[in-house]
Amino acid sequence: MKQFPFAIALLATSAISCQRTPQATEPSATLVGTWRLTAYQCHCPPNQPVPDESVTFEAGQRFKLYRKGALAAEGTYTTGEGVSCGGGTPEPMITLTPSAADAYAPKGAYTMEGNTLVIDQCSAADGPKYTFTRQ
Repeated sequence: MKQFPFAIALLATSAISCQRTPQATEPSATLVGTWRLTAYQCHCPPNQPVPDESVTFEAGQRFKLYRKGALAAEGTYTTGEGVSCGGGTPEPMITLTPSAADAYAPKGAYTMEGNTLVIDQCSAADGPKYTFTRQ
């Protein structure tokens, strides 16, 4: 009977040491750097070349988007969680907001694995999907 409290303490210690730290559900904040567009999925004619685009994410939530080496848009970006494609489960989202009202920059659900960044603007409903590789 004297061993019963010891056994409970041992089991409690084992249970505590086996707990895992929850994993983040959104990509880590390592966006800072330059990313080159390496794949582009769209509802467009087949065999289109990948556009010559790159985006630089800066500290302070700023970005610059280049097309054919020329600055095409710049502004701010935010990350968070949201629902894309009109419903479903919340997922990591990125929004690039250009300073100029007539400039375009991608926004949507995003994933980041290693040196690959994917921004999906609802490809399930024929929206574009951008795949960038860190430079």
